Amino acid sequence: MNSRIIRETALNLHGLKIKLWFKLVKNITLRIKEDGSIFLTAPIGMSLSEVQQFLESREQWLRQQLQRMLQAQSQQKQEQKYSMGELPFDGQHVWLWGKRLPAHFLLSGKKHGTYEVQANAVNFYYRSELNNEAKCAFVEFFYKQEVSGKGEQLLQAWEKKMGVHHTGLKVHRMKTRWGSCNVRTGGINLNTLLACWPQECLEYIVVHELAHLHEANHSPRFHAIVERYLPEWRERKKLLVAFKPV
Repeated sequence: MNSRIIRETALNLHGLKIKLWFKLVKNITLRIKEDGSIFLTAPIGMSLSEVQQFLESREQWLRQQLQRMLQAQSQQKQEQKYSMGELPFDGQHVWLWGKRLPAHFLLSGKKHGTYEVQANAVNFYYRSELNNEAKCAFVEFFYKQEVSGKGEQLLQAWEKKMGVHHTGLKVHRMKTRWGSCNVRTGGINLNTLLACWPQECLEYIVVHELAHLHEANHSPRFHAIVERYLPEWRERKKLLVAFKPV
């Protein structure tokens, strides 16, 4: 069997780019690689018009296969394991309120440790070169600042509605909890990494912790309080569990 490529070219099928190889083969073969690239192998004696006609007869099948591949890849990505407490930072992207954004580390005369959230990216400004460990620390600081700001706003808004008062907010990275409440002092703790999840999740945790100032335990009365102020809390809790910053 001789699989040597005799001639190669590229075709366009209504926006689909196809790599065409002419070989010493008897049958025409169409395949899609995992990255979505399309390859067609045709007998050396077949004309381009015959190849085009064949492709047009397979266009619907091609698009269906590509759609299935995209769905499978999306599902696989969602199913990637994430261990609670891990810092969601791959060196090039950060997560902010449920969205994955490019992270740009820029040498600047601005105050070291300054960051700027833009519509489609986050800029981190520094005055001296950062190693990977320093970048991770910078990103964690960014997450902490975001949760501190949004968290305090939500606490002030919800405590008025719920008739309670918190005495202080602390934000730090936790491996087993999203938040906690000291019912004796009124202090609230929030997980730094809530900045990576959709804001609805942060709001749910805020309401949950403030409800403890009415009821210390997770009793039926406690859940009734949460239900009264945030009827959609179950959906928020499911989102908190299902969302993965990967």
